[in-house]
Amino acid sequence: MSQAKIIFAKGTQLTVYIDNRKGTLAALTTFLAKHGVNIYGLTLADTEGHGYARLIVDDTEKARQLVEDSGELVAAREVLLIRVANEPGELARMLTTLAAHNLNIEYGYSAGGPGDEKGLVLVPSDVDAALAVLKELNAGH
Repeated sequence: MSQAKIIFAKGTQLTVYIDNRKGTLAALTTFLAKHGVNIYGLTLADTEGHGYARLIVDDTEKARQLVEDSGELVAAREVLLIRVANEPGELARMLTTLAAHNLNIEYGYSAGGPGDEKGLVLVPSDVDAALAVLKELNAGH
């Protein structure tokens, strides 16, 4: 198996704190869509009665301002946006290399099905250091 190149960039994730009840997520996504914001990535989590939606959008600042202006709590965080070959071992190769450079993955999520690439959002302990490691990994591929 040849080692595929990893495509990556620094991005920003928005975390919107929402009530965990019917229709809340639909209202948030409809609100953003009506204002021309496209959602590329989404993950959800919940706690006692509350939840949060982590979003990757096409216009982070616009979405952040819209959500804040609507009275909802929102936070922004740097993340890595990654495309990696959808074949056995490629994700492991990337994560093993990051771990070997003392970089922890605090959390992440993926999207996609069968196909050429898997889309990932990773939150490493140091985004800039992780970018440098991935550049080295690609150079050696």
